[in-house]
Amino acid sequence: MRSLPSRTVPVVLECAGNKRSFFEPKTFGEQWERGAIAQGFWKGVSLSHLLRLADLKPSAQEVIVEGWDAGSREDMPGIFPYARSLPITKAMHPDTLLAYEYNGQPLTWRHGFPFRLIVPHWYAMASVKWVRRIVAVDALFQGPFQSVDYQYYPDNENEQVKYPVTILNVNSSILQPLDRSVLRKGKHAIQGIAWTGLGQISRVELSLDEGNTWVAATIGRTSFEPPSWVHWSYEWEINQSGEFTILSRSSDIYGRAQPLEAYWNRKGYGYHAADRVKVVV
Repeated sequence: MRSLPSRTVPVVLECAGNKRSFFEPKTFGEQWERGAIAQGFWKGVSLSHLLRLADLKPSAQEVIVEGWDAGSREDMPGIFPYARSLPITKAMHPDTLLAYEYNGQPLTWRHGFPFRLIVPHWYAMASVKWVRRIVAVDALFQGPFQSVDYQYYPDNENEQVKYPVTILNVNSSILQPLDRSVLRKGKHAIQGIAWTGLGQISRVELSLDEGNTWVAATIGRTSFEPPSWVHWSYEWEINQSGEFTILSRSSDIYGRAQPLEAYWNRKGYGYHAADRVKVVV
């Protein structure tokens, strides 16, 4: 594998359940706050290169990637490997990788050794760890981690009303100050990150009055956008005591912007409402 042409791509991997604990009403699943996200440099071989070497047939519609991890489910009998599929257009994107290095080091077992699929711009459930098998098929894959899990269910009663979790929503997180911080009067740096699955971040705004007015934050650009997140900052001068709520919202070049309320769905995927922290001065 290492003798083949390689690429190194900066990728944001965000769990589809990141910030799930902020949904109202509450949803099922691990109650993540802001921590189920990371960014790093992944090195590997473009999946498209391997598919061309395998002489991919024109009739292929999807590429199934299966990991070594498997287990039982409560909703159906049998043992199921973790397997996901990609449409051909996404599988053939040059930045979709079969990776063997992370941040300049060989993959650890925790990160998916020996090979991990890396799918930029999609939620991280698509980036299958511990890759065991890759198969091109001419029909839609219906494995349970594709057709049951990682689907948006907006109707709490109707299982048939659903659509798949794929592209990252535009999003942001306030990293400083921390929620429930106690601050002194004066100047404070409000800092955070913003990311998107389409294009790049075009704007980050903050509100200090529950969303009535907004001010623009300064975005720190990098040389390896757009797959990466951006850092942003704003200098806040506060000379009165009280409790304050800081809101952040980002927009991307496709006009997508964070709403004040997230799109509710039963399994709690894709939370993307304006981030908020409360502080006392």
